[in-house]
Amino acid sequence: MKRSTLFLSVVALGLFGCGDDGKETASDPTGNQMTGIGTLPPITTDGSSTGTASEPTTTTPPTTSESASATVGESSTTFDPNDCGEAVINIPIVTPNVMLVLDKSGSMVANPGGFWDHDGDDANNDNIADSDPNMMAPATPKITRWNSLFDVVEFIVTTFDNSMNLGAVLFPSKTAISDYSAAACPVNMTPEVKVGPNNGQAILNAIPVATDTTLKGGTPAAKGMSTAIAELESIQSEQPEFIILVTDGAANCSETAPDNTGLFEVYDENLPMVVGDAFMNKNIPTYVVGIAIQNATSSASKDGNPDNTNTYDRLNELATLGGKPRPGDVKFYDTQNQVELQTALEEISMQILSCTIDLSPVPVYPEYVEVSVNGVMYGNMQVTDCATESGWQYTNDMFNQIELCGQACADFQMSGALDAQYRCPNSG
Repeated sequence: MKRSTLFLSVVALGLFGCGDDGKETASDPTGNQMTGIGTLPPITTDGSSTGTASEPTTTTPPTTSESASATVGESSTTFDPNDCGEAVINIPIVTPNVMLVLDKSGSMVANPGGFWDHDGDDANNDNIADSDPNMMAPATPKITRWNSLFDVVEFIVTTFDNSMNLGAVLFPSKTAISDYSAAACPVNMTPEVKVGPNNGQAILNAIPVATDTTLKGGTPAAKGMSTAIAELESIQSEQPEFIILVTDGAANCSETAPDNTGLFEVYDENLPMVVGDAFMNKNIPTYVVGIAIQNATSSASKDGNPDNTNTYDRLNELATLGGKPRPGDVKFYDTQNQVELQTALEEISMQILSCTIDLSPVPVYPEYVEVSVNGVMYGNMQVTDCATESGWQYTNDMFNQIELCGQACADFQMSGALDAQYRCPNSG
């Protein structure tokens, strides 16, 4: 006797917002509500299908900061794991809230100090391309650090716009001037761009253009961090929160400085306190990225930079206090050209966007779960080595969590779209 095969419900591991009636519903890429997930065709006793399945719907991050808990979908059918009848299970995908805190100080475009070997083709700084054995080919002209930072921010917000709710703060603000006074240290009390979905273009519109060489001001990093933290604290959401701090120098412009000398020539000790408090007491970790930082102690001179300060050591300290230090001796992301800067921000973004997904309820027949990511079907076959293969695997023998691997993880991080199907084995 042939066995008949029955199917459990399609399970959408998607992103959820709340409709006007307060009920949890899935959202399509345009933010419109969906009433359900594509259903599977009925199966005949000989195993053939009597129809075609509707295509699963791809989802993207919600247009609201609200999140849904893993619950049985709005349906008159209660999910029974021992029954192969249809049910809809809603499992929300985590969409992190991320603030970019960006150094816009005058040193980012100063001539010549603010220009750097952005593509790393002139390590000995002789204006000859290192790759030319005949010592004839000119090196690529240097560009400003700000030009590189803009380009990398553009890449990050474009690549991950569907996966992260982004916002941005500049320190100092655009109103800063080049003056040995507090006028070089303003920071807006509200972000240039508040955290929200699909904010990539808004961020690029709000920050100076890549070719701007008129940036001015000191390095009021503590005030920039405070604005970012206040923004994240104001969001009523269960989503995880992160800050990415990018700077090319030691923090100054302390709000507690007694005079202008203290404002510019003394390191702002408020910064490590602000970063540490955000992580320890507010559960907001900070990734620290340094641009062209030298492992050297500054001299004591009236030059607008903190005296007797090793910025390299200070950024190591900040990275540790922020709760996201790199392994090894160098705790911050030390970048000496644009290639390294982009690699650092990509690495941070990948860490923020987890590829580990909780399953609730736990599948009764875990070997019959099928997974697809952004329309690519990976089926029910688990990979054996997540580090080298693309696909998915359970993270434990309780089958309550899966991990996406390789290209499946990368596609999920960029699209936020993942579907799974709980199926049943032959019933007899």
